[in-house]
This record gives sequence, structure tokens and C-alpha cells, in this order.
Amino acid sequence: MKIIYLGHNSFKEHKRGVENVIDFQSKAFEFDRFYYIHWGSQTIASKSKNFICISIKHCWYWPIVLNFVLLRIYKKDNTIIHSHNPLFSIFSLLKSDILTVHDAFYYLNKSKNKKITFHYKILEYLLYTRCSVVHFISNYSKEKSLFGERRNFVIIPNTSHFELSDKHIIQSSKEINLTNVLIVRSFEERSRFDLLLKVAEKLGNSNYFFKVAGKGPLYGYYQNMIKEKNINNIVLLGYVKDNELLQLYFDCDIVLMIAEYGEGFGLPVIEGYLFNKPVIASNKCAIPEVIISNDYLFENDCESIIQSLDYVSNIYNGKYHDFYQSKFSNAIVLEKFRNLYLNCNK
Repeated sequence: MKIIYLGHNSFKEHKRGVENVIDFQSKAFEFDRFYYIHWGSQTIASKSKNFICISIKHCWYWPIVLNFVLLRIYKKDNTIIHSHNPLFSIFSLLKSDILTVHDAFYYLNKSKNKKITFHYKILEYLLYTRCSVVHFISNYSKEKSLFGERRNFVIIPNTSHFELSDKHIIQSSKEINLTNVLIVRSFEERSRFDLLLKVAEKLGNSNYFFKVAGKGPLYGYYQNMIKEKNINNIVLLGYVKDNELLQLYFDCDIVLMIAEYGEGFGLPVIEGYLFNKPVIASNKCAIPEVIISNDYLFENDCESIIQSLDYVSNIYNGKYHDFYQSKFSNAIVLEKFRNLYLNCNK
């Protein structure tokens, strides 16, 4: 048995997001061979871990190249195609056995105010005819899709690849006199960093200190805004390596996550729980599905966020890690994927 994963970015260039999800899913079953096909600056094959990686150059004839590669390595009744790339699935001559939907294609592009949303609607309808089973990461991602009343779907949540690493923490470097609030987000419109800056400004004289790990298209814009407004209780760390992010989770007091749209799961929420930290987050998207209690949800306005910060600062609940283990642990999620792969092989 072999498996072909269809993804987006190189394992070497992108260490988080979908790439980590694929790396984790590959551990669910002992396949004889693992392939990973993704976008690249040129069409070339390489090796990473146990994957044979093949990058497809993003040019006008990429569907031809993609199908040439797939047909060369595909073997009927002996290969599972698991796609995380909607375009690859749509233009492939071979149906994907499994399609993972992180955020629904049409909904996400409509939320970004794309002008050609009608085209995305057609593509999403077509997409579901090009796969045997659709895997949604939350009920929310299914509800926002155009999947309809079909029955060929499963809902399996995300887990954290940090679970195997959480014992390898350096000694605490936490600032004792501060309440350290950690935000792990990409700097995009949907992450509402404009709101975070307003909160930080209002809390300028408090003991709250905000650390933001992540990059993205709006990183430079908000970096300049912090300097212009002279906000001293927030620091942008940019992209941080996994061992540094582990340390940040270990040292923080609260994990905060603001979302406006396009959040099909909410990985920082469960990663905070992995480290037994309280998490407060927007009452938006799939977040209510993964939060431990509605008491930890806030509306997207300054006062509501500040109230939530004060709320978790004054309570103690040491059961966050237990909550993670009961719903999102590696063992639980791996078992679900193992069953999914076994069913695909029947």
C-alpha cells in the first residue's frame, strides 16, 4: 500500500499548518511508500523524512504535469490519494479517495471579498464530485461548505504535533510580574490585529503583556503601527521555530485567539490546552466547538476581550490538559485516521 498526499507547500519551507497536518496523518497507517505533491518554483523530486516529495511548477500547463506525475506513481487498488489541495483534486484525472476540507472553498473566498465568487461556487460543487470521502475538521467547516446532504463524509478534528514534544521544555523564562498573553496567528485581515492593538493600548498601564508569534502579509503594517502609536506592552516575534514556540506556550499565562472568519478549527486553542493554559477566543467560526466552555468566549470588541482576560486571570482550572486528552489527543485522532484509511482500502 502507498499513499499520495496532495498539499500546498514544501515541507522544508513551511514547518506549520497543512504541512504538519499531513506529516501527522501519515503516521496513522504503515504505508509502504509515501508521496507528497505540492506547488514549487520548479518541477522536481526530492526526499524529506519518509516522503518522496514532488513539486509542481505553478505555470499554465501545471494540470498536465500533475496528471503525468500522478499516473506515473498511481497503482489501482494499491494507492490512496489524500488531498488537501482543492485545485489538484479538481484538475486530476484520478479521483481523490479522501479530500480534507480545512475551510470551505467558496465560503473562504467570499469572506475575503473576492469579486469572482461565482466561479469559486462552481469549482466547489465540482470538487465534491472528484473525491470519494470528504473529511471536514469541524462541523463548522462542513456547514459553511456546499457539500449539501451527501453522506460520504467524516468529521475528524485536528490535534497538535507538539504533543510528542511537550516534555522537552527548557526551564521557565516567564516574567514573574507580568501576565503573559500569547497569540499565535498569521498576520491577515481575518486575525483582527487591529482589535488586538486597541486592547493593548487600553491596557497600557496594566500588567498584561502580549507576545505575538507569526508572520503574514500584514506583519510589516502592524509592526509600523505599534511603533507609531508607541505601544509598549506588545511585541511581535515574527516566525518562531517549534522549540521557541514550545517555550512560549510553556511560559505564558493565557492564550488569546481573535478570529473574524475563515477559522475552520482553531489550533492555538487546543495547543494552549495541551500546555494546561486557559484560552480565551472569539465567539466565531469553529471556535465554540473546541473551547472548553462558553465562559471563555468573547465578542469581537475591546471591552469583551478585556473582561475575558480579567475573568481567566482570577480563576483557576487545572483541567485544560485533561480536556485536550479527552477530545484532541494524538492517539484519538490517529485511530480515526487509521480507520478511515482502512475503509478506503476495502
